[in-house]
Amino acid sequence: MFWLSLFCIALLILWLYARSHAAPSSALDLPKKKGPLVIAHGDERGRGLYPGNTLFYLKKMVALGVDALEIDLNLTADGHLVLIHDSRLERTSDGRGAVGASTLEELRQLNMGYNWSQDGEVYPYRDQPLRIATIDEAFAALPDTPMIIELKNNDRRAAEAMCESLRRSGKDSQVIVSSFHQGVIRHFRRLCPEVATGATRLEAMGFFVAQLLHAESLLRPAYQTMQLPMRYWGIPVFSPRLMRAARKLKLHMSAWTVNEEADMRRYIDLGLDGLVTDRPDQLMALLKRKPG
Repeated sequence: MFWLSLFCIALLILWLYARSHAAPSSALDLPKKKGPLVIAHGDERGRGLYPGNTLFYLKKMVALGVDALEIDLNLTADGHLVLIHDSRLERTSDGRGAVGASTLEELRQLNMGYNWSQDGEVYPYRDQPLRIATIDEAFAALPDTPMIIELKNNDRRAAEAMCESLRRSGKDSQVIVSSFHQGVIRHFRRLCPEVATGATRLEAMGFFVAQLLHAESLLRPAYQTMQLPMRYWGIPVFSPRLMRAARKLKLHMSAWTVNEEADMRRYIDLGLDGLVTDRPDQLMALLKRKPG
């Protein structure tokens, strides 16, 4: 009974997305490389090279020579989009409370690298505070660097602020915008139809079911790219069949978060377009790309 119900739900999802409006052509212009793009992931738990979602980290990654940056954004109380993964401050900073309850000026007083440590004993940025940055500041500091941006808030104001920032910066062709929140990404697509977007969780599920049924041709995806986890509910996501379906729909495919060499090699062989990783240095070495 469970599997029958699950199959019926899957068919419903597939039918809904087969009826959706196809995405317009986007202005997306990513680097052309042999092998996948090296996409630096903004990790804040010490697994990466520097505290993620800080300007310090972004600049270090660009100096390393990565192809693109993964960034997480949250809204402040006064409507600014700032670089931070969590909706709360405790895990990564020396602040407390919700990001959305503080103004940008209040958040500027905090150290966003306060809790970053690779070994749980040494905290190198407690004496070198890293201040919070807005997406406008990130765009201004790195005008030529492609970015994959996730809007964390289930709030349409995030979509509006993102579109306005992109229009000001002129980075329409270098950015992919994604969100787990269906309403937010739909609103963004209406406001900024020229900007490429990633699939939401529900959209990704529809695509996954469609390719299992060899029915991907029925889809008219509203997204141009997909950033998918390596596994979902313990099930490997990527396969040769899935990649053939993606190619048929001309989707740009990336996997996250790929930190082990064996996984990197497997996805390179599968022909993925991008790998999101906490260790871009290791991926670049595997691809024989020189730093800088």
